[in-house]
Amino acid sequence: MACDDALRRSLDVLPGPAIDPPVPPHPRGARIVLRSIRDLPGRGPTVSFAVAGTVLHDDGELTVVMTRPGSGRAARAGAGIGPQGRLVSATDWDGRYDVAAWEGETVVRVHRRGERWSVWRWHDGTDWTRRWYGNLETPWRRTALGYDTRDWALDVVAEGVPGTEDWRVAMKDEDELDWFVGTGALTPEQAAAVRGTGARLHGLLSRGEGAAGSGWEPWIPPGDIGPHPLPEGWQQIPGPGRPS
Repeated sequence: MACDDALRRSLDVLPGPAIDPPVPPHPRGARIVLRSIRDLPGRGPTVSFAVAGTVLHDDGELTVVMTRPGSGRAARAGAGIGPQGRLVSATDWDGRYDVAAWEGETVVRVHRRGERWSVWRWHDGTDWTRRWYGNLETPWRRTALGYDTRDWALDVVAEGVPGTEDWRVAMKDEDELDWFVGTGALTPEQAAAVRGTGARLHGLLSRGEGAAGSGWEPWIPPGDIGPHPLPEGWQQIPGPGRPS
């Protein structure tokens, strides 16, 4: 157990320098960017994925961010490899990004301080949809631009209404996690710690606990807030020899 905890703590460390002093909570309505950061060979800390959002709540313990369709998003560009060609190898990346717009319905992401995941739901403008998504990741770090994390590849998906007979919960992207181990991006021990975290979240969602047991009414997307682009400097990570 102590070994598992140590491995999870190693995954909690985000690439890049510590932010000192800490950034205070962002106010409701603040335009932010949520970024996944990876330490790429030969490049150092790098933005792997970024999406624009608007803060609905941030009190230092709970953070809620929504992304409207049409908001800016970016991902590392390049030929897809890995499971079903969904991933871009760090060694094949040429430094470019595919910048596009978020598609589909409005998504709301809820992250509680210290948890190794965020829980997502979609709102169609009238009601919450039946779709739920648990994204395993490093606990969010608040920045001047928004929040940084690191995606762990493995996810937990759910559909239906928690606590009812039609509620279904399942793991997702286990093949991607295996691929990261095969490429050396994660050790087998780290992957086992990720799977343990996934099992914990799977259990919480299955029992209708945590975010699945919370009322989401305070986080219904406000009708007067629309999409917005990625902020200037979204791809920059402060550090030695880098602009802040």
